[in-house]
Amino acid sequence: MPKIVDVEQYRKELLLKSAELFAEKGYADMTTRELAQGLGVSTGTLYHYFPSKAALFEQLVEEMCRQDVLLAKVEIDQGKTLTEKLKILGQFMTNREDSCIKQLFLSIDYSQHQGREELRRSHFFERVDRRYHQAVIEILGISDPSVAWLVVSVINGLILERLWCNEQIAIDEQMELLGKILTTYLQQNCSPPTITY
Repeated sequence: MPKIVDVEQYRKELLLKSAELFAEKGYADMTTRELAQGLGVSTGTLYHYFPSKAALFEQLVEEMCRQDVLLAKVEIDQGKTLTEKLKILGQFMTNREDSCIKQLFLSIDYSQHQGREELRRSHFFERVDRRYHQAVIEILGISDPSVAWLVVSVINGLILERLWCNEQIAIDEQMELLGKILTTYLQQNCSPPTITY
């Protein structure tokens, strides 16, 4: 009797296993053959599920983004105010700091290998950024798109600071501070005008 394979589940398993391989060697230095060997499959099997190494990497990043959002949402939903939610997000990032740094490092490596024009044509990072932006809007309850982009930019900047080994920055403290600043900003700019007689 032939073995029945859940194609989607198997594809996700290959994706998640490839994350460690890319983290060990980097995107540019990993050949498709090495990737297949590391995953314990033939190159043909790998191409069956992913048309190219770039396609595999992009799907990996999108899957990691999806999982990040789902896991973060569970924790962030415990917060009641924007400041509490951002502090919880900061704690979530701190607990997953190594993973966040690896993702950023791999994204930089991939970007360098692909080149700016190819990235612009593929809209890959634009799609990922939009997904994080939408998650910020939905999970944190921020309706102003510019404020949501600010949150995404601060998150990326904090991860970059940690990549550079800046030990003076505590992500949860910075996110809590951002929450206080944004709460003040939103109260001042979104409250109905006061009518005086």
